[in-house]
Amino acid sequence: MNNYITFEQLRKESNLILNESDTESFKRIIAKSEKNEGKNVFLSHSSKDIKHLPYVISFLEKYGSTVYIDKLDKYLPSSTNHQTAVELKKRITDIDKFILFATENSKDSKWMPWELGIADGIKKFYDIAILPSVENRFEETWAEQEYLSIYKKIVWGSR
Repeated sequence: MNNYITFEQLRKESNLILNESDTESFKRIIAKSEKNEGKNVFLSHSSKDIKHLPYVISFLEKYGSTVYIDKLDKYLPSSTNHQTAVELKKRITDIDKFILFATENSKDSKWMPWELGIADGIKKFYDIAILPSVENRFEETWAEQEYLSIYKKIVWGSR
């Protein structure tokens, strides 16, 4: 069995105390990722996982990352179009590391496999990682998608 981090472990490890109705705190945590300059991790994620992003960002920052997320990029068009793809490709190229926050929602994303493919074509193998996160530690079948298995995984605890 893999040691995928659960959403609850992410919340605890991030040392954040938020509730989902605390929109100001949520926005403040996310806003730390607003500036594009100086970011060392491009975080690919499903828009359906937005409620987990403050915890993921805080978790990664705890280990020295500065995280880019597309939702806060003021240079991206307000509605998705060709320019969105061009700009995201540039960010993936310019930012040192690429982490795919893989959840059960990831399988429904059109952008995440594309972003991972761009990173795969540009980055060195050790600059790409998958951060699989699950509701409970027994739920992991979805995370075994073939293309995810070729990348290093960020796992919880000892192996």
